[in-house]
This record gives sequence, C-alpha cells and structure tokens, in this order.
Amino acid sequence: MLFSEEINKALDEALKDERTLLCGQLVNYGHSALTRGLEKKYPNQVVTYPVAENLMNASAMGMSLAGKRPIVLHERFDFALVGMDALINHIAIWPKKCAMKLPLVMMIVVGHGKGQGPQQNKDFTGWFREMEGWTVLEPRLPGSASVAVHAATLAESPVMLIIHRELY
Repeated sequence: MLFSEEINKALDEALKDERTLLCGQLVNYGHSALTRGLEKKYPNQVVTYPVAENLMNASAMGMSLAGKRPIVLHERFDFALVGMDALINHIAIWPKKCAMKLPLVMMIVVGHGKGQGPQQNKDFTGWFREMEGWTVLEPRLPGSASVAVHAATLAESPVMLIIHRELY
C-alpha cells in the first residue's frame, strides 16, 4: 500500500469516532489521496476552512476543549506558521498550565512537489521537536505512516504529525 493510502486508511479509522474532525483548506477535495473519499463517508466530520491559518490553529484548540478530537491538515508548513500564536502560546502550554487533556493533531505536509515554490517547501519540524508541549511524529515508511496517524489521533495531548510530500 502507498504512503498516502496508509494515511487515508488510518484517517478513515480515526473518523469512526464521531468526536474526530478532519479539518483543512482542501480536505473536501481528496488532498493528494490523503483525504480522498472521507468527505463523502463522513460529511459531518470533514470541515473545510478558508485560507485562514490563524483560524485553523486556534479553532482546533477550541474544538478540543469542547470535547472534539480535531485533525488539522496544513498543506504547507510555511503557511501553518501564519497561525503561530496558537501553536506556541496556547496549544503547546495549556495542557501543562491547566492540567488538562488537549487531544488535537496538526498534520503538516512538508517538502518539494508539483506546484511548490521556494516559499512553500520549508521544514520547521526541528523547532517543534525542541518546544515543550508538542509530540512530533515523522513517519518515513507506509507502515509507519498508519502507526503514526493512529498514535496521533489517540493521544490526549497535542501532536504534530509531519508528512513528507515526497513519500506520497
């Protein structure tokens, strides 16, 4: 099975839990096979966002606080950082500060690919590996992709799941 198919299968399994939401800018359109078919199978759990990364990141925290388990797909790491305030000043510290669970996943795609320009392929994974409050998973093989998605979606604290475009 291909890397992207493994991720799609694991997302499908995660969405069987009605608390899980899959969110992002192109999730309704089968983003690179990662989300293909999920919008039809789980229409009430797939949330398409406008181009508003601050909204995407901050609302993930709000949904998690409300009892949901959001998975936010960012197609480019560069743009995920537009919503940096939520990533570093809120999501990363609230679980420890308030002794609470905050189950959410930031699934961020990095790397070169068709249509990627120089401002669209940076990898900031190292920043988040060093930041307290984030668990960073970076699968490199198809089998590890599904394991990582399962682990991320079952975690009770914030997880950054880095998906390398070249592995699709």
